[in-house]
Amino acid sequence: MNTRVLIVLALIIAAIAGWFFQQQGEIAPPVSIGASDVDYEATDIKAVQTNEQGDTEYELNAESLTHNPVTNQDEMSGITMNWEPSDEQRYRIQAGSAAINQQTGELRLSGGFTLASEEKTAATDIEPIKVTGQTLKGNTKSRQVYSDEPVKVEQGMNRFQASSMKANLETGEYEFGQVAVSFTPAERKDKALF
Repeated sequence: MNTRVLIVLALIIAAIAGWFFQQQGEIAPPVSIGASDVDYEATDIKAVQTNEQGDTEYELNAESLTHNPVTNQDEMSGITMNWEPSDEQRYRIQAGSAAINQQTGELRLSGGFTLASEEKTAATDIEPIKVTGQTLKGNTKSRQVYSDEPVKVEQGMNRFQASSMKANLETGEYEFGQVAVSFTPAERKDKALF
């Protein structure tokens, strides 16, 4: 082939390519990336917290974790926490999301929570207690939790609702505010005495 034909062919292709790109319209402005509020991020978390003596205090599983350096909190979603605040007490906590400050121990569970006591020994005849609600706040260092919102409580066959709750998980003591109980007595059956 002649070089003139190749040059003309190259110019025609360049003109068609230029026309094609001109018809595509304007390119969107570039994406600007700002500073992130996240220090680090992870998924499928399995963590263990120990006390000063090296004993396991709680085990934590979460679907995802992000650390916010502004608030110094670990923000998690889909958490399950096995907490042993004392030798006698063990709890299982589940929640939609949680925020924990590792330095202060402040804990905030939201998106619905379940707090259930578990028997550590078979020697006790106390039924495990299960508390459910929307938000639960507390402190892992003081081992106390509370909810200012309505909670539902189950213990064996007993069930009631309360407007608020406070609990010392180390001792297993609970306080409930404005308790509402539904009581259904047994059906009355009249019998002749003689």
